[in-house]
Amino acid sequence: MSSSETTQTKQSIAFTELEKPIQEIIALTNKIDERYREKCFEILLNFYLKKELQLVTEPETEEKGEKEAITKKEGFLIPIDVRAFLQTHSIPEETIKKLFVVDKDEIRPAYKITTIKKAQAQIQIALLVALENAVSKQGNKFEFSIENVRQRCQDYKVYDLANFKAYFKNNTNLFKSLTDEEHVELSPEGQTELAETIILVAKQ
Repeated sequence: MSSSETTQTKQSIAFTELEKPIQEIIALTNKIDERYREKCFEILLNFYLKKELQLVTEPETEEKGEKEAITKKEGFLIPIDVRAFLQTHSIPEETIKKLFVVDKDEIRPAYKITTIKKAQAQIQIALLVALENAVSKQGNKFEFSIENVRQRCQDYKVYDLANFKAYFKNNTNLFKSLTDEEHVELSPEGQTELAETIILVAKQ
């Protein structure tokens, strides 16, 4: 077999292997609000090509290279779904380190809740806990446990016993469902609200 035929064979195998991850990316983006699907697909595909197949080469700045070196040294890499979310909403990845202290497999909140309105504070905490869970492990969803949020509200001294559940029911558009209280996942509207919360809290 000539070198030209060998090269063509390798390319054919590469494209065959590429088909499955592309289908998985399409399935993932179809779950996202239609407004963000195209951009999210582009981000996820480019990331996969660069990191996994190395078919796309893009000159990296010295600054970006240094940041990635630091990230690898610390043993922490922002999960791809979170990176896609941040890029979709034009939020710098560095913002994560303003909100959380991350050390390898451990993550702790470092943000402050300053609003005096308990209803608003509770929703902010719920959204940020969902972000924390998504950041903590590759493949995790943007979701939270209601009991976990209850404890966080108590810690931040914004817990309203009488209206705790009502605050969630008054904001059902932010969640896909409230049926499973251990796994309350953010809806597309909830992710948009999370982006706004991140920007607001990171400034404080």
